[in-house]
Amino acid sequence: MTEVLLLGRRATREIVRYPEATIPTLFIPLFFLVVNIGQVSKTFPSSTPFLKGQGYVAFQLPVSLMFAVATATSGLALVTEIDLGYFDKLLVAPIRRSSLIFGRLTADLVRGIAASGLVLLVGIALGARVQSGVAGAVLIVLLSALFGVAYAGFGILVALRTRNVQATQSSFLLFFPLLFLTPNFVPFDRLSPLMEALARINPISYVIVGLRSLVIDGWDLGKIGVCLLVTIALGAVLITASLRVIATYDRN
Repeated sequence: MTEVLLLGRRATREIVRYPEATIPTLFIPLFFLVVNIGQVSKTFPSSTPFLKGQGYVAFQLPVSLMFAVATATSGLALVTEIDLGYFDKLLVAPIRRSSLIFGRLTADLVRGIAASGLVLLVGIALGARVQSGVAGAVLIVLLSALFGVAYAGFGILVALRTRNVQATQSSFLLFFPLLFLTPNFVPFDRLSPLMEALARINPISYVIVGLRSLVIDGWDLGKIGVCLLVTIALGAVLITASLRVIATYDRN
């Protein structure tokens, strides 16, 4: 645990030291939030049944939260260390290899909390009301950050497998089609049959629905529970895969 905390503190300091790596990841979700509201808010006024009296910003806010936390930043930092040769030094140090992964994920948790908190505040400033209250707002931030940690496992996996900056950077682009195959603009029942079928088998849909329920519905324990379970399952698969790769990682 001490190793993880030390490596996590080091990775967190990198975030503070190099804000230019984090700022672009905040620009994208805020840009999409403002643009989507501007384009669609008149089409779906607050009287629209699925908005339950709120503006369209409340419906789009969870999508922007996903954009804010699903980045390849840790993977890029890791592959940079591989290129510079510093990662080899860490491998021969008297620490567990798994600590290298969990240290990076600790920094991702900190980054996710900060990024999702900022996006949530912007959404509230634009008119969203969190129906689940202050406790619900805290839970939104934590669930978003946990999803960011889970997805970071994919970027780390690509970095360890390919040892290539371009491949690791492109791993973020794979999130775009997954995000758009969700009820991101309208609920499930307003999608075409094919799109609804694809959205329902996409696990990210249920993360968005769970976060959205905290904003629009209040405390829907069923949706929140599914959101948490999907996040945990996704993290278990991706992080376990990363741990297996680093356990057999060959410096040559």
